[in-house]
Amino acid sequence: MLLETGFRGGALALFGLLAIIGLPGTLRSPIGRATLLFDLCVIAFLIETAPGIHEGLVWWIIPLRILSNSIAGVFVAWAETVFDDSQSTRWRWAVFVALLPLAGVATLSGSSLAWNATHAVTLIVVVVETARVLAGRKADLVEGRRRFRIIFACAVGLVILATTMLDAAGVGWLPGLSAVLGLAIVAAMIRLRAVMPEATLEPAPAARGGLTIPIAATEMSAEERQLAERLRRAMEQDRAYRDSDLSVDRLAEQLGVPEYRLRRTINQRLGYRNFTDFVNEHRLKEAREALSDPAQSRVPVLTIALDAGWGSIGPFNRAFKGQTGQTPTQFRRRALADSAIGHILPESARSDATSGKTPTSA
Repeated sequence: MLLETGFRGGALALFGLLAIIGLPGTLRSPIGRATLLFDLCVIAFLIETAPGIHEGLVWWIIPLRILSNSIAGVFVAWAETVFDDSQSTRWRWAVFVALLPLAGVATLSGSSLAWNATHAVTLIVVVVETARVLAGRKADLVEGRRRFRIIFACAVGLVILATTMLDAAGVGWLPGLSAVLGLAIVAAMIRLRAVMPEATLEPAPAARGGLTIPIAATEMSAEERQLAERLRRAMEQDRAYRDSDLSVDRLAEQLGVPEYRLRRTINQRLGYRNFTDFVNEHRLKEAREALSDPAQSRVPVLTIALDAGWGSIGPFNRAFKGQTGQTPTQFRRRALADSAIGHILPESARSDATSGKTPTSA
């Protein structure tokens, strides 16, 4: 009992300290807001599962229990904020918003059906999100964040999974175990702050155009400049991006360089945080040119997408609209209309010249 109390108190103190340390500027930062809410969820969990409290339902424990059992939603929002470089944030909090009322019904009613539904949703959400985090590791170009994906999945995702399963099974010694699990989450959060400063975690800037290097060439070694040039030729001349299965290791093998060097060059010298974004930038450039070409006006959009390296139309449509704000069909219609106007105006000018008129003549 004394040992359990010590563990729980230590975990609460560490999480409180982490929340206080990260408070300055927290509300202005997406990752700061997500991390603070995650901290609060774990603190609520450690309090509401304490011996003597876990069995009761006094008024002040109700919001803590609801927040504690909504942690899977915060887990998704936090993971997507940390590991996903896309600018879309609308759906990241959807799971949390959906879990809050479900946890509220389970807490207030005590219904076994509601609790089983809450546990089932939590398990599914955590498994899916942990799999997404691990699947994205290969394309991640930020080395510290890439390493942390494994720590995150093991020390946070598995902890939530284990706690949910034990609670659903009615394990009597869960309150004591929760203190130890809380410490494991604390360790993971401390590790996050140690290996990845907040600037690294912030959403990526807009994707670069082509292979323009944002860092002065004088800051690059001769070896780095040579690799950047070889990479440019592979992407712009050889069109390596047309390989729908192109990955960092496959491209490194084609260039005959170690994978870590290629990752570092694309990330630190070209400004991309994700290999998929780097490849898609070239695919989208080719697609935009093809859709704007009157000679290809009858080529199906699907054919253009497949030729540019996409394996299916869905991801292409999402990436295209995310970059241009238009669907490929809308973009093509507008681009071809602008092209037609561009051809009409020179013809009109030549006609006026042969008839002796000027643009201002009556």
